[in-house]
Amino acid sequence: MAAKKWGWWTRHKLQILESYLAEFGKAAKNVEERIYLDLFAGWPENQSRETDEVILGSARRAIEVQPPFTKIGLFELEGKADRLEQAIRREYPNRSGIKVFPGDCNTSVPQALEQLRLQKLDWAPTFAFVDQFDSEIEWATLQQIAQFRKAKYTKAEMWILFATGMYPRGLKVRGDNMNARYGDTITAMLGSEQWVPIVRDTRSGKLSPAEARDEWVNLFRWRLEHDLGYRNTYGFTMRNTGGQEIYDMVFATDHPAGDKIMRHLYGRAMTEHEDMRQHALVLRRDERARSKGVDALFGVGEQMVTATRLANGRIYQPEPARPPYGSH
Repeated sequence: MAAKKWGWWTRHKLQILESYLAEFGKAAKNVEERIYLDLFAGWPENQSRETDEVILGSARRAIEVQPPFTKIGLFELEGKADRLEQAIRREYPNRSGIKVFPGDCNTSVPQALEQLRLQKLDWAPTFAFVDQFDSEIEWATLQQIAQFRKAKYTKAEMWILFATGMYPRGLKVRGDNMNARYGDTITAMLGSEQWVPIVRDTRSGKLSPAEARDEWVNLFRWRLEHDLGYRNTYGFTMRNTGGQEIYDMVFATDHPAGDKIMRHLYGRAMTEHEDMRQHALVLRRDERARSKGVDALFGVGEQMVTATRLANGRIYQPEPARPPYGSH
């Protein structure tokens, strides 16, 4: 089967992940066990939509990071899980501690966590990557991950794709009749119906799409902090080539080191993301020119607007999460 094609923003997301996992490993290098959980581990073969270059998936990045994770749990639906496991066994035949869990991760994650508890590993530093497509994750699953480590330790860290661009479409916010079935998946993902006032006031025009998007992310952060008890949460907005906001990557941690590391990476990512978007715009324009039989006058590198020069030294300063919209 052909490799899965992904946009440049996916490559950027995975680069941030790889950078964080390396720093996570360094911070925990003096302990015997380090756990990585990948709840939507994806395809073993991935390619750039813009350049056809190979994009290493999250599983391979986690396996290859140094210092290494000692326990790696990869979760995918049947079929995809089989392909993923075959690829890993072929490419890393001597690597131990890796297990692929087929099926719905909302069912298999609790089982995997229980296996780790039986191995008396519920003290080990743990990172969970929740790279969902839409609203597949359930709040109960996030809760299980947050409560995995014993109470005297900081909680398992989580990095979660929150698909802010999908929810208005899935709910049919601008339609005459909302999609109630999809609304049930949102409630299951957030563990609450506190999203309803956001949608109500979006439909009436009281909230603009940009304001609604901000309230969605704020609600998710508030729930992570006040229901699951995380000390620090914040999001990074991923945009497509046209500049449209497509989803947010929300980080949750209790650990001061994790907070410091991800703030640094998000600050750097603010610059990198615009660099990569401008690069993709140039590639798109040059491809259109070639399709018309016209050669580009300059190389891609010569035409890029380098956001690094424009935004050098930007600091990531997240706003504190507010009480959910409509709650007061």
